[in-house]
Amino acid sequence: MKRTDLFLLLCPLPGLLTLCASPAHSQLWDTPDPLRSIVSKSGIQAGFGWTRIAVNDSGAAINYATVTLNPEFAIGKLHTGLAINLLVNTKDDPGGSQVRQTDLKLGRIIRYLRYGEYNDPWFLHIGALERITFGHGFILSRYSNQITDQSRRVGAWLKLDRGRGGIEAFISNLGTREIYGARAFLRPFYGRADRPVIDRLLIGTTVIIDDSPGRGRTRVPARSAEMVGLDIELPLIKKTRFSLISYGDFAKILDRGSGVTVGIRLELPEVVRLLQVNARIEQQYLGSEFIPAFFDERYEVVSVIASGLTRSDQLIGLPGSAGVLGALQATVLRRLFAAVSYRSYYKRDDSGVFHVEAHLRRILPRLTLQAVYDKVNLKGISDIRTLDDRSVALAEMLYQVNSFISVGLNYRWTFAFDSTPDVQTYRPIERFTPTIQFAYYF
Repeated sequence: MKRTDLFLLLCPLPGLLTLCASPAHSQLWDTPDPLRSIVSKSGIQAGFGWTRIAVNDSGAAINYATVTLNPEFAIGKLHTGLAINLLVNTKDDPGGSQVRQTDLKLGRIIRYLRYGEYNDPWFLHIGALERITFGHGFILSRYSNQITDQSRRVGAWLKLDRGRGGIEAFISNLGTREIYGARAFLRPFYGRADRPVIDRLLIGTTVIIDDSPGRGRTRVPARSAEMVGLDIELPLIKKTRFSLISYGDFAKILDRGSGVTVGIRLELPEVVRLLQVNARIEQQYLGSEFIPAFFDERYEVVSVIASGLTRSDQLIGLPGSAGVLGALQATVLRRLFAAVSYRSYYKRDDSGVFHVEAHLRRILPRLTLQAVYDKVNLKGISDIRTLDDRSVALAEMLYQVNSFISVGLNYRWTFAFDSTPDVQTYRPIERFTPTIQFAYYF
């Protein structure tokens, strides 16, 4: 398997800022809430350039002339966005056309239809599901239905919070039964001022099912993957500028093992009006044949592997373990958002899981930068440096030349189908797109 050094990939990027371009909003990530107010407005973006797509170990890269149209509209709390990408090559692509057909499927065109924000009493999102999490992420953590290049899906995600309780639910692919689930939560002492501290108690329960982990890629239908869980959260201190929150989770993979985690989270919503900080640390106790974050950012790739084993089957014989998760995120001046997390486990080889992301919104004049990187099954810290079949990487830069013209660059390391005699699995795909972009906002 070909490997790419992540640091060598990123080092040349600053020198390309004034030479390349990319769409202002990627379909593969979600703008962090602290920055969204800066970018949420109506407008039309159009661009042209070229796209270089390379599938590891499959031969030479293919270059496409690229034309894009990205309209976005906002009316009150209702926001919608489309992504129309026309990629043209002098040779037929695998679909038998000089136009890349996979970029014209519904799952590619519909980016989102969203009402409200996640922390509002009522929230609905239809389209690309971009790293969604339930509760503390012990079952569902940063799941995306956009990670595979040919088969991005149109999903739905909703949340209703009435104060005393509520529910959030999602389905990964509208119109078919793949992954779906819900988390109901209750604040039993909500509004009881006579019971300080305990009036903030929150209890939740989660059920998530994947009815088709094989996704039609195996000769024999795969058994469904099902998880259930309970979570509890109690803010020990809840102030305007300081919060300390304790929490715990229990989860069970049906027909497999179970696990427990306990943690504490520190929130500093505002530090000297410049900085917001959120930090947490967890101690996790994992039974045999159990992993946390079963439905994660790479789930669509590993739900079934070349041998025909589903992710649940892959856990057979996995020993019990314990480990630690640490996470830190910060927002500076509502212009820079950065987050990093790492977890690893004893008695399990290659068990490290790493995540880092950064979103920079015009701290430097006219410049926007975004990057997200995830890697699993780490053998050590030095293993973070390389991109391979355990990695997901997204990077985007945009430089605004004037009010209407921008140039930029978009890079993605995701996954594409790979056929074998008995099962269709995935291999990494590298996608590089510089463009010139024309935009009008209103």
